[in-house]
Amino acid sequence: MLHPHNDLAADFIFQTLSRFNLPTYNQNYSTSGRNVYAVQTGTDFPDKEFIICAHYDDMPIPPPAPGADDNASGVAAVLEAARILSQIQTRFTIIYALWDEEEIGLMGSGYYAIQAYQAGDSILGVVNLEMFGWDSNNDGLIDIHTRPIANSVELADLIEYLENDYNIGLSPVIYNPGTTASDHSSFWNHGYSAVVFSEAFFSGDFNPFYHTSNDRIVHFNLDYFHALSKLAVATIAHLSLDIITNIEKREFVSPSGFVLAQNYPNPFNPTTTIEFSLPHTSLVSLKIYNVLGEEVATFISGRLTTGKYKYEWDASGFASGIYFYTLHSGNVELTKKLILIR
Repeated sequence: MLHPHNDLAADFIFQTLSRFNLPTYNQNYSTSGRNVYAVQTGTDFPDKEFIICAHYDDMPIPPPAPGADDNASGVAAVLEAARILSQIQTRFTIIYALWDEEEIGLMGSGYYAIQAYQAGDSILGVVNLEMFGWDSNNDGLIDIHTRPIANSVELADLIEYLENDYNIGLSPVIYNPGTTASDHSSFWNHGYSAVVFSEAFFSGDFNPFYHTSNDRIVHFNLDYFHALSKLAVATIAHLSLDIITNIEKREFVSPSGFVLAQNYPNPFNPTTTIEFSLPHTSLVSLKIYNVLGEEVATFISGRLTTGKYKYEWDASGFASGIYFYTLHSGNVELTKKLILIR
């Protein structure tokens, strides 16, 4: 906004992103508004994009709010995601975006979203990071806001799934319909998939220094901030990388010696591979279920000899969402979760 420190913040963001060897841009959309973003072009799908973003402006109140929590914390997480992921080739393009003038009406993100929409940009998902610094009672509670627009609900489910899968130490609460009071809403307005997640602003743990001159880093819960930042990086990595797929192929081994591997890729669209191995000749079944427990596909139901097996599921005819696959043999039952995102 009009405060001279706003340009200093934008300059710092630009310089930081540039140091990661990413093409970095200023988007000056008005006499006072300036977005800063960097582009990491995907190797396989350069024209399909995921955006991880936050706003860098703060409240123009007298005296100005330092904005450490709202929203330097989100900005720091975006910059850290760029630092880490810029060192790795990604299948999809990632845009690391920092918006201006969120506090006066989502001006920066609104401009970017309408330009992208008019240009026909293929934005597959927007992950908006809000305030990450306040957790007064160390309960790890976080808010995730979504709406039934494109695949926004599935994006929220993915964040919850990643927290559960990697056990980062957070407790997500999903709001649907969620708030429109941050930059993800600019993308909802044009039919794009988008979510926002943050500290438990809506879940009862309100930062008393919000929008005041005392919004300073001294009040941060740093362990909580680090956990939220890890979840942010995990989310954009899952969406854009095959590297994480290799992690997901870790195997679940039952005491009986049966092995069920995580499907890969996961999330997927529209095909994914499921692998398992048997310690001896067995009567087995491998089936897919939806979240209601209804069987939607069967790969095998019969006798198989000792060895490793691989099946591909083509989910072209299925709706986006969470599914489960179960390997069953006698008293052995192994189940894992898979996520279809269109």
